[in-house]
Amino acid sequence: MSNSNETPAFHTFTLIRGDICESYISALEQAADGDDSDLISLIKSDNELSQILEDEGCNIHDGREGCEKSDSSLLLVGLTPLDSSGQRVRDSGDSKVRDRLGRYPWGDGNPLSYLRTWSGNPPDSEQDVMILIDKLDEGLFEKSRGHDRFENSTFGTLHGILDHDETVLLEKLLRGGHFKVRADEPLDGGVADIMRHLKNVVRSAARQGMGLLHFSH
Repeated sequence: MSNSNETPAFHTFTLIRGDICESYISALEQAADGDDSDLISLIKSDNELSQILEDEGCNIHDGREGCEKSDSSLLLVGLTPLDSSGQRVRDSGDSKVRDRLGRYPWGDGNPLSYLRTWSGNPPDSEQDVMILIDKLDEGLFEKSRGHDRFENSTFGTLHGILDHDETVLLEKLLRGGHFKVRADEPLDGGVADIMRHLKNVVRSAARQGMGLLHFSH
């Protein structure tokens, strides 16, 4: 456990649009570098994305300068999935799973930090589950993107995302037990416990055709 007296951040795994997340993130980054052509093209070709941004007061049909919101805000808003009635699609998982993953009783309270420290890939595994867990935990960080515009926001820290295909693959690997546990794990059954709860979250996203976003606040 950490010796800090500060309350650890609460970690949330939320559904996002897994069909456009990579292209949308890339377009936001290109726009920040001065070329918003891909962002304009994506918004004009995707009515759902265009509408949800306009509902937030952002009309970017003519360029990124049409919205003063930060890249982190645009990412979170733009990837929010909506149902046929225009309501946000929410995770069907139960509150016990969210609470168990939200603030893990070890270190910085991040369940993925615990996984990355005390688990790994089986020696004979042909697929690397840890690559997906690493991406979900730090794929939006400065060391991965080369900037901190996604990582730092007014509402918390955006850690990482998985698109739909990656979410489906992670669910498959977790379901098949494609991970190993270090013998010196400090919390007996800790890795298995996190993997079990994470599998429920990932399964929900995969079955609904969604991706996943990990953020803390």
